[in-house]
Amino acid sequence: MASSSRQIPRYLTLAGACALASAMAIGAAAAQDAAAQSQGQRDAAEAARQLAAGEADEPTVLSAPKPDDRRVYVQDPAHFAAISQQFAIDGETGRVVGITDGGFMTQPLSADDGSFIAQASTVFSRIARGTRTDYVEVFDPQTFEPTADIELPEASRFLIGTYQWMNALTPDKKKLLFYQFSPSPAVGIVDLENKKFDRMVDVPDCYHIFPATPSVFYMNCRDGSLARVDISGGEPKVTNTEVFHGEDELLINHPAYSMRAGRLVWPTYTGKIFQMDLTGDKATFREPIEALTAEERADNWRPGGWQQTAYHRASDRIYLLVDQRDQWRHKSASRFVVVLNAATGERISKIELGHEVDSINVSQDAEPLLYGLSASAQTLYIYDAASGKELRNVTHLGRGPQVLTTHDMGS
Repeated sequence: MASSSRQIPRYLTLAGACALASAMAIGAAAAQDAAAQSQGQRDAAEAARQLAAGEADEPTVLSAPKPDDRRVYVQDPAHFAAISQQFAIDGETGRVVGITDGGFMTQPLSADDGSFIAQASTVFSRIARGTRTDYVEVFDPQTFEPTADIELPEASRFLIGTYQWMNALTPDKKKLLFYQFSPSPAVGIVDLENKKFDRMVDVPDCYHIFPATPSVFYMNCRDGSLARVDISGGEPKVTNTEVFHGEDELLINHPAYSMRAGRLVWPTYTGKIFQMDLTGDKATFREPIEALTAEERADNWRPGGWQQTAYHRASDRIYLLVDQRDQWRHKSASRFVVVLNAATGERISKIELGHEVDSINVSQDAEPLLYGLSASAQTLYIYDAASGKELRNVTHLGRGPQVLTTHDMGS
Protein backbone atom coordinates (compact mmCIF):
# COMPACT_ATOMS: atom_id res chain seq x y z
CA MET A 1 0.00 0.00 0.00
CA ALA A 2 1.38 3.25 -1.00
CA SER A 3 1.56 6.05 1.51
CA SER A 4 1.81 9.70 0.82
CA SER A 5 4.43 11.94 2.49
CA ARG A 6 4.35 15.68 2.91
CA GLN A 7 7.49 17.77 2.69
CA ILE A 8 8.25 19.88 5.81
CA PRO A 9 8.30 23.55 4.90
CA ARG A 10 11.79 25.04 4.81
CA TYR A 11 10.97 27.79 7.34
CA LEU A 12 9.98 25.15 9.89
CA THR A 13 13.24 23.28 9.31
CA LEU A 14 15.21 26.45 9.82
CA ALA A 15 13.19 27.34 12.95
CA GLY A 16 13.80 23.89 14.42
CA ALA A 17 17.50 24.08 13.70
CA CYS A 18 17.71 27.51 15.30
CA ALA A 19 15.78 26.29 18.35
CA LEU A 20 18.10 23.30 18.67
CA ALA A 21 21.17 25.51 18.31
CA SER A 22 19.79 27.94 20.88
CA ALA A 23 19.06 25.12 23.30
CA MET A 24 22.57 23.76 22.83
CA ALA A 25 24.05 27.24 23.35
CA ILE A 26 21.96 27.82 26.47
CA GLY A 27 22.98 24.44 27.80
CA ALA A 28 26.65 25.15 27.12
CA ALA A 29 26.36 28.58 28.76
CA ALA A 30 24.63 27.06 31.77
CA ALA A 31 27.37 24.46 32.06
CA GLN A 32 30.00 27.19 31.76
CA ASP A 33 28.23 29.28 34.41
CA ALA A 34 28.03 26.25 36.71
CA ALA A 35 31.73 25.62 36.27
CA ALA A 36 32.48 29.24 37.13
CA GLN A 37 30.45 29.13 40.32
CA SER A 38 32.12 28.72 43.65
CA GLN A 39 31.46 25.59 45.69
CA GLY A 40 29.32 27.69 48.04
CA GLN A 41 27.17 28.91 45.12
CA ARG A 42 26.74 25.36 43.85
CA ASP A 43 25.78 24.17 47.33
CA ALA A 44 23.25 27.00 47.63
CA ALA A 45 21.73 26.16 44.22
CA GLU A 46 21.38 22.50 45.16
CA ALA A 47 19.80 23.42 48.50
CA ALA A 48 17.32 25.67 46.68
CA ARG A 49 16.47 22.84 44.26
CA GLN A 50 15.87 20.41 47.11
CA LEU A 51 13.68 22.91 48.95
CA ALA A 52 11.60 23.62 45.82
CA ALA A 53 11.14 19.88 45.30
CA GLY A 54 10.03 19.39 48.90
CA GLU A 55 13.07 17.24 49.67
CA ALA A 56 14.47 19.46 52.43
CA ASP A 57 11.80 21.26 54.41
CA GLU A 58 13.70 21.49 57.70
CA PRO A 59 16.86 23.59 58.14
CA THR A 60 20.02 21.71 59.13
CA VAL A 61 23.03 23.23 60.88
CA LEU A 62 26.20 21.45 59.79
CA SER A 63 29.48 21.23 61.66
CA ALA A 64 32.66 22.46 60.02
CA PRO A 65 35.46 20.03 59.18
CA LYS A 66 38.04 19.47 61.90
CA PRO A 67 40.57 22.32 61.75
CA ASP A 68 43.99 21.69 60.29
CA ASP A 69 47.12 23.72 59.67
CA ARG A 70 45.47 25.36 56.67
CA ARG A 71 42.51 26.73 58.65
CA VAL A 72 42.87 30.51 58.85
CA TYR A 73 40.81 32.99 60.89
CA VAL A 74 40.07 36.50 59.64
CA GLN A 75 39.21 39.03 62.34
CA ASP A 76 37.16 42.04 61.25
CA PRO A 77 37.22 44.88 63.81
CA ALA A 78 35.00 46.77 61.31
CA HIS A 79 36.86 50.07 61.62
CA PHE A 80 36.30 50.44 65.39
CA ALA A 81 32.62 49.46 65.21
CA ALA A 82 30.84 48.29 68.35
CA ILE A 83 30.19 44.85 66.79
CA SER A 84 32.87 42.71 65.13
CA GLN A 85 33.11 39.34 63.36
CA GLN A 86 35.60 36.55 62.85
CA PHE A 87 35.52 34.30 59.78
CA ALA A 88 36.91 30.75 59.87
CA ILE A 89 38.17 29.76 56.41
CA ASP A 90 39.39 26.48 54.99
CA GLY A 91 42.55 27.60 53.21
CA GLU A 92 42.59 24.50 51.00
CA THR A 93 39.19 25.24 49.43
CA GLY A 94 38.64 28.91 50.18
CA ARG A 95 35.34 28.16 51.91
CA VAL A 96 34.04 30.10 54.91
CA VAL A 97 33.19 27.30 57.36
CA GLY A 98 32.05 29.37 60.34
CA ILE A 99 31.59 32.84 61.80
CA THR A 100 31.76 34.13 65.36
CA ASP A 101 30.46 37.49 66.53
CA GLY A 102 32.16 39.74 69.05
CA GLY A 103 32.00 43.16 70.58
CA PHE A 104 34.33 46.16 70.38
CA MET A 105 38.00 45.56 69.46
CA THR A 106 37.66 41.80 69.83
CA GLN A 107 40.99 40.02 70.21
CA PRO A 108 41.17 36.57 68.52
CA LEU A 109 43.25 33.63 69.77
CA SER A 110 43.64 30.09 68.43
CA ALA A 111 45.01 27.02 70.21
CA ASP A 112 48.01 25.66 68.34
CA ASP A 113 46.59 22.12 68.36
CA GLY A 114 43.27 23.25 66.89
CA SER A 115 41.29 22.21 69.97
CA PHE A 116 39.56 25.59 70.39
CA ILE A 117 39.46 29.22 69.43
CA ALA A 118 38.89 32.07 71.86
CA GLN A 119 38.39 35.80 71.94
CA ALA A 120 38.65 38.58 74.48
CA SER A 121 35.85 41.04 73.86
CA THR A 122 34.10 44.15 75.17
CA VAL A 123 30.45 45.22 74.96
CA PHE A 124 28.46 48.17 76.26
CA SER A 125 24.89 48.09 77.61
CA ARG A 126 23.77 50.66 75.03
CA ILE A 127 25.75 49.22 72.10
CA ALA A 128 28.34 52.02 71.88
CA ARG A 129 27.92 53.53 75.33
CA GLY A 130 26.71 52.67 78.80
CA THR A 131 27.97 50.04 81.23
CA ARG A 132 31.07 48.28 79.99
CA THR A 133 31.58 44.50 80.23
CA ASP A 134 34.85 42.76 79.36
CA TYR A 135 34.73 39.01 78.86
CA VAL A 136 36.44 35.99 77.30
CA GLU A 137 34.66 33.45 75.11
CA VAL A 138 35.91 30.01 74.10
CA PHE A 139 34.43 28.29 71.03
CA ASP A 140 34.34 24.79 69.63
CA PRO A 141 36.15 25.05 66.25
CA GLN A 142 33.64 22.80 64.46
CA THR A 143 30.25 23.86 65.82
CA PHE A 144 31.33 27.41 66.75
CA GLU A 145 29.16 27.13 69.82
CA PRO A 146 30.62 28.75 72.98
CA THR A 147 32.08 26.31 75.50
CA ALA A 148 32.99 29.02 78.03
CA ASP A 149 31.87 32.59 78.72
CA ILE A 150 34.04 34.23 81.38
CA GLU A 151 33.40 37.75 82.61
CA LEU A 152 36.37 39.87 83.69
CA PRO A 153 35.30 41.64 86.90
CA GLU A 154 36.79 45.10 87.34
CA ALA A 155 39.54 44.21 84.91
CA SER A 156 39.40 46.41 81.85
CA ARG A 157 41.49 45.03 79.03
CA PHE A 158 43.51 47.35 76.78
CA LEU A 159 41.32 48.66 73.95
CA ILE A 160 43.50 49.61 71.00
CA GLY A 161 43.73 48.53 67.37
CA THR A 162 43.67 44.72 67.28
CA TYR A 163 47.31 43.70 67.77
CA GLN A 164 47.86 39.97 67.84
CA TRP A 165 50.22 39.73 70.83
CA MET A 166 48.46 42.05 73.29
CA ASN A 167 46.71 38.82 74.37
CA ALA A 168 48.03 35.26 74.35
CA LEU A 169 47.38 31.67 75.35
CA THR A 170 49.94 29.88 77.51
CA PRO A 171 51.67 26.88 75.85
CA ASP A 172 49.58 24.41 77.88
CA LYS A 173 46.43 26.23 76.70
CA LYS A 174 45.13 26.44 80.27
CA LYS A 175 45.40 30.22 80.69
CA LEU A 176 44.62 33.28 78.64
CA LEU A 177 46.73 36.40 79.28
CA PHE A 178 45.49 39.88 78.43
CA TYR A 179 47.09 43.30 78.74
CA GLN A 180 45.73 46.13 80.89
CA PHE A 181 46.96 49.69 80.35
CA SER A 182 44.97 51.65 82.94
CA PRO A 183 45.06 52.49 85.83
CA SER A 184 48.57 50.96 85.61
CA PRO A 185 50.28 48.35 83.42
CA ALA A 186 49.19 44.83 84.33
CA VAL A 187 48.52 41.43 82.80
CA GLY A 188 45.25 39.65 83.52
CA ILE A 189 45.13 35.88 83.92
CA VAL A 190 42.05 33.91 82.92
CA ASP A 191 41.82 30.29 84.06
CA LEU A 192 40.40 28.52 81.01
CA GLU A 193 40.53 25.10 82.63
CA ASN A 194 38.18 26.16 85.44
CA LYS A 195 36.41 28.80 83.33
CA LYS A 196 37.00 31.75 85.64
CA PHE A 197 38.98 34.96 85.99
CA ASP A 198 42.08 34.39 88.13
CA ARG A 199 43.91 37.62 88.93
CA MET A 200 45.81 40.68 87.74
CA VAL A 201 49.59 40.87 88.05
CA ASP A 202 51.50 44.15 87.98
CA VAL A 203 54.16 44.49 85.29
CA PRO A 204 56.60 47.25 84.28
CA ASP A 205 55.78 49.75 81.55
CA CYS A 206 56.17 47.07 78.88
CA TYR A 207 53.94 45.81 76.06
CA HIS A 208 52.98 42.66 74.12
CA ILE A 209 52.86 39.21 75.72
CA PHE A 210 55.01 36.30 74.52
CA PRO A 211 54.51 33.14 76.66
CA ALA A 212 57.49 30.78 76.87
CA THR A 213 56.11 28.35 79.50
CA PRO A 214 52.82 28.04 81.40
CA SER A 215 54.22 30.44 84.03
CA VAL A 216 56.80 32.60 82.18
CA PHE A 217 56.19 35.23 79.54
CA TYR A 218 58.18 38.07 78.00
CA MET A 219 57.21 41.66 77.22
CA ASN A 220 58.89 44.45 75.23
CA CYS A 221 59.93 47.45 77.34
CA ARG A 222 60.48 51.10 76.52
CA ASP A 223 64.22 50.93 77.18
CA GLY A 224 64.69 48.39 74.35
CA SER A 225 64.93 45.28 76.54
CA LEU A 226 62.60 42.37 77.15
CA ALA A 227 61.06 41.82 80.57
CA ARG A 228 60.94 38.19 81.72
CA VAL A 229 57.86 37.79 83.96
CA ASP A 230 57.49 34.70 86.16
CA ILE A 231 53.97 34.28 87.60
CA SER A 232 54.51 30.88 89.25
CA GLY A 233 54.41 32.40 92.76
CA GLY A 234 52.11 34.79 94.54
CA GLU A 235 53.94 37.89 93.32
CA PRO A 236 55.40 38.16 89.80
CA LYS A 237 59.18 38.05 89.46
CA VAL A 238 60.45 40.44 86.78
CA THR A 239 63.96 40.54 85.32
CA ASN A 240 65.16 42.39 82.23
CA THR A 241 67.33 41.21 79.38
CA GLU A 242 70.00 43.24 77.67
CA VAL A 243 68.88 46.17 75.50
CA PHE A 244 68.62 44.71 72.01
CA HIS A 245 67.64 47.72 69.89
CA GLY A 246 68.38 51.44 69.90
CA GLU A 247 65.98 54.35 70.27
CA ASP A 248 66.11 55.05 66.52
CA GLU A 249 65.35 51.41 65.62
CA LEU A 250 61.56 51.58 65.81
CA LEU A 251 59.81 48.22 66.00
CA ILE A 252 56.56 47.56 64.15
CA ASN A 253 53.52 46.72 66.27
CA HIS A 254 52.92 43.25 64.81
CA PRO A 255 55.87 40.90 65.40
CA ALA A 256 55.59 37.22 64.53
CA TYR A 257 55.94 34.73 67.36
CA SER A 258 56.01 30.95 67.14
CA MET A 259 55.22 29.65 70.61
CA ARG A 260 56.10 26.10 69.60
CA ALA A 261 59.56 27.19 68.45
CA GLY A 262 59.95 29.94 71.02
CA ARG A 263 61.03 32.22 68.16
CA LEU A 264 60.20 35.91 68.18
CA VAL A 265 60.68 37.74 64.85
CA TRP A 266 60.50 41.53 65.14
CA PRO A 267 61.15 43.87 62.17
CA THR A 268 61.77 47.62 62.34
CA TYR A 269 60.21 50.31 60.17
CA THR A 270 63.19 50.00 57.77
CA GLY A 271 63.25 46.20 57.46
CA LYS A 272 65.95 45.30 59.97
CA ILE A 273 64.82 42.13 61.70
CA PHE A 274 65.62 41.16 65.28
CA GLN A 275 65.17 37.53 66.32
CA MET A 276 65.01 36.10 69.83
CA ASP A 277 64.72 32.56 71.15
CA LEU A 278 62.59 32.60 74.29
CA THR A 279 62.72 29.85 76.91
CA GLY A 280 61.60 29.63 80.50
CA ASP A 281 65.13 30.45 81.65
CA LYS A 282 66.27 33.22 79.33
CA ALA A 283 66.04 35.06 76.02
CA THR A 284 68.83 34.51 73.49
CA PHE A 285 69.35 37.17 70.82
CA ARG A 286 70.42 36.29 67.28
CA GLU A 287 72.33 38.54 64.94
CA PRO A 288 69.90 40.96 63.25
CA ILE A 289 69.34 40.56 59.52
CA GLU A 290 68.31 43.03 56.83
CA ALA A 291 65.27 42.13 54.74
CA LEU A 292 65.98 44.84 52.17
CA THR A 293 69.19 45.63 50.32
CA ALA A 294 70.96 48.97 50.69
CA GLU A 295 69.83 49.85 47.16
CA GLU A 296 66.20 49.05 48.01
CA ARG A 297 66.30 51.10 51.19
CA ALA A 298 67.77 54.03 49.24
CA ASP A 299 64.89 53.63 46.78
CA ASN A 300 62.35 53.93 49.64
CA TRP A 301 61.45 50.25 50.03
CA ARG A 302 60.05 49.66 53.52
CA PRO A 303 57.76 47.27 55.39
CA GLY A 304 54.13 48.32 55.41
CA GLY A 305 50.68 47.14 56.36
CA TRP A 306 48.93 46.12 59.56
CA GLN A 307 50.18 42.59 60.22
CA GLN A 308 53.41 42.78 58.28
CA THR A 309 55.38 39.68 59.11
CA ALA A 310 54.95 35.91 59.40
CA TYR A 311 57.23 33.04 60.39
CA HIS A 312 57.15 29.44 59.13
CA ARG A 313 58.54 27.22 61.83
CA ALA A 314 59.43 24.04 59.91
CA SER A 315 61.36 25.78 57.11
CA ASP A 316 62.73 28.56 59.37
CA ARG A 317 61.58 31.22 56.91
CA ILE A 318 60.45 34.79 57.48
CA TYR A 319 57.87 36.56 55.31
CA LEU A 320 57.79 40.37 55.30
CA LEU A 321 55.26 42.62 53.57
CA VAL A 322 57.05 45.47 51.73
CA ASP A 323 56.63 48.17 49.10
CA GLN A 324 58.03 51.53 48.03
CA ARG A 325 56.64 54.23 50.29
CA ASP A 326 57.34 57.53 52.01
CA GLN A 327 58.63 57.52 55.57
CA TRP A 328 55.95 57.05 58.27
CA ARG A 329 53.65 55.24 55.83
CA HIS A 330 54.31 51.92 57.55
CA LYS A 331 50.57 51.26 58.04
CA SER A 332 49.84 51.53 54.31
CA ALA A 333 49.09 48.41 52.28
CA SER A 334 51.85 46.71 50.26
CA ARG A 335 52.10 44.67 47.06
CA PHE A 336 55.18 42.51 47.71
CA VAL A 337 56.47 39.93 50.18
CA VAL A 338 60.16 39.14 50.65
CA VAL A 339 60.98 35.63 51.88
CA LEU A 340 64.12 35.15 53.96
CA ASN A 341 66.15 32.32 55.42
CA ALA A 342 65.87 33.18 59.12
CA ALA A 343 69.20 31.53 59.94
CA THR A 344 71.35 33.28 57.32
CA GLY A 345 69.31 36.31 56.26
CA GLU A 346 69.59 35.17 52.63
CA ARG A 347 66.69 36.24 50.45
CA ILE A 348 64.87 33.26 48.99
CA SER A 349 62.32 35.09 46.86
CA LYS A 350 60.33 38.26 46.35
CA ILE A 351 56.65 37.63 45.68
CA GLU A 352 54.49 40.11 43.78
CA LEU A 353 51.03 39.76 45.28
CA GLY A 354 49.07 41.53 42.55
CA HIS A 355 46.90 43.26 45.16
CA GLU A 356 47.14 45.90 47.88
CA VAL A 357 47.54 43.77 51.01
CA ASP A 358 47.40 44.87 54.66
CA SER A 359 48.13 41.66 56.56
CA ILE A 360 49.93 38.37 55.93
CA ASN A 361 50.31 35.00 57.59
CA VAL A 362 51.42 31.50 56.57
CA SER A 363 50.01 28.05 57.24
CA GLN A 364 52.32 25.81 59.25
CA ASP A 365 52.14 22.65 57.13
CA ALA A 366 55.01 21.22 55.06
CA GLU A 367 53.87 22.99 51.86
CA PRO A 368 52.59 26.24 53.30
CA LEU A 369 50.02 28.65 51.98
CA LEU A 370 50.67 32.38 52.14
CA TYR A 371 47.63 34.42 53.17
CA GLY A 372 47.26 38.05 52.11
CA LEU A 373 44.37 40.11 53.51
CA SER A 374 43.04 43.35 52.02
CA ALA A 375 41.04 45.52 54.42
CA SER A 376 39.77 47.82 51.66
CA ALA A 377 38.68 44.97 49.34
CA GLN A 378 37.45 42.81 52.26
CA THR A 379 39.20 39.91 50.54
CA LEU A 380 41.60 37.14 51.55
CA TYR A 381 44.04 36.14 48.81
CA ILE A 382 45.58 32.68 49.11
CA TYR A 383 48.96 31.94 47.49
CA ASP A 384 51.35 29.05 47.19
CA ALA A 385 54.08 30.23 49.56
CA ALA A 386 56.87 28.62 47.50
CA SER A 387 55.96 29.89 44.02
CA GLY A 388 53.91 32.94 44.94
CA LYS A 389 51.10 31.82 42.60
CA GLU A 390 47.65 33.03 43.62
CA LEU A 391 45.46 29.96 44.09
CA ARG A 392 42.10 31.36 45.18
CA ASN A 393 40.45 34.22 47.04
CA VAL A 394 37.63 34.72 49.51
CA THR A 395 35.53 37.89 49.22
CA HIS A 396 32.93 39.77 51.32
CA LEU A 397 34.79 39.39 54.61
CA GLY A 398 33.07 42.03 56.71
CA ARG A 399 33.84 45.73 56.55
CA GLY A 400 37.51 46.15 57.46
CA PRO A 401 39.24 42.82 58.16
CA GLN A 402 42.74 43.15 59.61
CA VAL A 403 44.09 40.20 61.60
CA LEU A 404 44.98 36.65 60.51
CA THR A 405 45.49 33.77 62.94
CA THR A 406 46.26 30.10 62.27
CA HIS A 407 46.90 26.83 64.10
CA ASP A 408 50.31 25.11 64.33
CA MET A 409 49.70 21.37 64.63
CA GLY A 410 52.80 20.02 62.91
CA SER A 411 55.53 17.99 64.55
